[in-house]
Amino acid sequence: MNLTTRLHRDDTPRRDALESARAAAPDSAEAVLAQARLSLRFPKALEAEFAADTLEPRRRLLVSCALLGCLGVLIGTSSIDEATPEIAAFVWQLVWIWTALALAGTLSTWFSPAHLRRNWHAEFTTALLATAMSLLVTWMATASKPDTAITHSAMASIPVMYSCIAARLRFHWSLGSALISFGAYALFVKGSTPYQAQMVSSLTHLMALSYAFALLANYAFEHRERRNWLLRKVEDQQRQALLQTSAQLHLLSIQDPLTGLNNRRQFDAALQQTIEQATRSQMPLSLLAVDVDHFKRYNDTYGHAAGDACLIDIARILAMQAHVHGGSAARLGGEEFALILPGHAPEMARLAAQSVCTAIAAVRMPHGASDVADHVTVSVGLAHWQTEGHDNAQALQARADRALYQAKALGRNRMHEVQDAAQPGDARDTPAPALAPGQALPAHLLPTDDAPSSEAEQDEARCQHTLESQFRWLRFPAPLEDAYVAHNAEPRRKLLAINTLVGLITYNVFALSNRAMFPDIQESVLDVQAWLSGLLLLLAVLNYFVPRPLWREGIYSLGTAVLALVSTWIVSHSHLTSALCYSVSLMLIPMFSAVGARQPLWFTCFPAVITSVAVATLLQPVGPAQAVVYRDSLFMVINNTAYTLILAYTLEHGSRKEWLLARIDGLQRDALLAASQRLKTLSVVDPLTGICNRRQFEDDLDRIWGECLQDQRHLGMLIIDVDHFKLYNDKQGHLAGDDCLKQVAGLISQTAQAHKGLAARLGGEEFGVLLPGGTLEQARNLAERIRHAVSQAGIPHDYSPSRHVTVSIGVASVTPQEGMDRVSLFATADKALYEAKRAGRNRVMGPNQADTGPRRNTPSVGLA
Repeated sequence: MNLTTRLHRDDTPRRDALESARAAAPDSAEAVLAQARLSLRFPKALEAEFAADTLEPRRRLLVSCALLGCLGVLIGTSSIDEATPEIAAFVWQLVWIWTALALAGTLSTWFSPAHLRRNWHAEFTTALLATAMSLLVTWMATASKPDTAITHSAMASIPVMYSCIAARLRFHWSLGSALISFGAYALFVKGSTPYQAQMVSSLTHLMALSYAFALLANYAFEHRERRNWLLRKVEDQQRQALLQTSAQLHLLSIQDPLTGLNNRRQFDAALQQTIEQATRSQMPLSLLAVDVDHFKRYNDTYGHAAGDACLIDIARILAMQAHVHGGSAARLGGEEFALILPGHAPEMARLAAQSVCTAIAAVRMPHGASDVADHVTVSVGLAHWQTEGHDNAQALQARADRALYQAKALGRNRMHEVQDAAQPGDARDTPAPALAPGQALPAHLLPTDDAPSSEAEQDEARCQHTLESQFRWLRFPAPLEDAYVAHNAEPRRKLLAINTLVGLITYNVFALSNRAMFPDIQESVLDVQAWLSGLLLLLAVLNYFVPRPLWREGIYSLGTAVLALVSTWIVSHSHLTSALCYSVSLMLIPMFSAVGARQPLWFTCFPAVITSVAVATLLQPVGPAQAVVYRDSLFMVINNTAYTLILAYTLEHGSRKEWLLARIDGLQRDALLAASQRLKTLSVVDPLTGICNRRQFEDDLDRIWGECLQDQRHLGMLIIDVDHFKLYNDKQGHLAGDDCLKQVAGLISQTAQAHKGLAARLGGEEFGVLLPGGTLEQARNLAERIRHAVSQAGIPHDYSPSRHVTVSIGVASVTPQEGMDRVSLFATADKALYEAKRAGRNRVMGPNQADTGPRRNTPSVGLA
């Protein structure tokens, strides 16, 4: 077997899938989201996917808005006979034609075949109808001479604002509609008298601001919709990638890296689960303990590469046998395997055990060092679960282990069944220690349908439930509401302060530029506006330092309402028709609160309602003509109040949804990354000894080899083997052997770490240590320290010449060069290990050097 293959066996699944998920393509959803672009356009493929996902929701929304728009047009044109009396009949004909075309377009959009539907169909229809109605109102102002025709022309902005805010057209359609409507109004509506020209100028300013707010809101709608869609998509992608990574790492954590069978950890979990099922169902259960005969001799004779190939072939046969008999196979360590056979009564289990021996012998893998046969054979111990009494997993394993060693004592290459029920050493009533090496995965690492147990899981569950509930009342459960308010507190503090300054400047500039609309108002009354602006600016400074977020929102809302109320009071002092026309601009005050300051709905609602009520109660028309203007102005103010509330609701709902999605994404990312990290740790830790396993050793070798190649440093390697461990296992049993390996692994790991070495269990009783930057002499010194530590520990070994556990160590060191294979370092250290064993064991041997044997009463040599 090629050692290069062994060193690379786990490379593919081990490469960090999270990094590949993060290394997204430039046109992927994750890359686009990370760019935080202002453009309302995705890369081509992503845009097509977005369009497909939003086609049906958009179609339903636009069809509903078109029907409501038709109703709004009929209500808004109810004053045509009084506003434009000379062309009223013709205008009504145009309105009915528009209504008929709108209904026809709406119905065709709704009933069009699914395969013919396109996103632009409903968007184009809505934009066309809104633009057409706006142009119709503009034409009425040019074709009719009364002042009421000019004041009525302010309604030209309503269709476009409706399509921007209520219908939420895509921004490019809204922008086109607004530009056409505004351009037509600015070019063609002039007024036939200086007084009308003055009103046209004011209405043009009003329309410009109205369109600016509407387009800003429309942009915010689409931008947030696109961002939320990206968040959803990225969340799904990341969740799938992380779940896939977790699944891969979980598989690695329960699989033996060499053979692909279940490892010790998963064997313990599977055995416990099978025992519980057998206990509930009163079905029989048998356990086979399998050991490769004279495998140590095989390894010594043919080398590690051939030994690995042999174990892989045996594992394949055992997996096939387990499948045939409806059980599962596992590699417990080294050449030790086990088969769990649920539903197997003693007779069936004996046949299965014989079948295992026969199947492996039939392959006839050569084994010239065996005194049993000229090919590889196995010994099998058989034990049965006892439903009566208080049997447990450890006792069952102990009986199978005892039967195995009886089979070996009888000559190997056979099956032996334990006859006695139990012995004190079986640990019949001793529960397994919690989370000991070799135990099953902790439950919190495995997928479960149980109720959330951690605070993060409960938080995520609350977020998901709230997201699914649609939170139509714009209120989260208390913990989430507090977190949402706290998250937005500082950004909102700054935004409110900036918007107060910008809003007051815009308000005063607009009022001064339209001063000619109400020349009959006394200067003393107008001074109130200046004083109020100063007071509100001072209030904004104080509001910045208010500690509670909701208080800041309330103070800002109150200031906006006071500004709207006082402004309406000032306009009410004029008795001119132009002042009534100007009153339409008052709707911009609460609209700015919603669009600019992005106030929550309930705080926007207060100034919006105050503005409508103030206009309705404080303004008093004089004469029939002013009554027409008053009704038109009040209709527009109330209409735009509704738009303002729709706008505020949509913006806040979108903001809350975006926050929820981002919070869920963060919680899922943290939880899945933590789970992946835990599973990754398990996948690289030897389940018996708790130190790094062979997989991690190979990873470390890859990484350190590359670093040493780049820096031209030495790299030392130690290959360590427990002396006469086969005899220890054969005489003391597997459970005692496991305890021995744990102690030896701890000593090796502690000593290696103290000198910046990386220790790992390579398999069975074989360990490895990497020493970055270690010369051959430094590697030999570290090896001597390890040998001395194990020897001084005095772990009893009655079947070793020294009467205690010792280790043999092969060392090697190299400075990596281009074209040099790291396998050569392993091969050199491995060869040195076999030389140390041939030279008598309990010693350190380097390449082509004299060995370092056991030294009595001599302190360990320090590292050079």
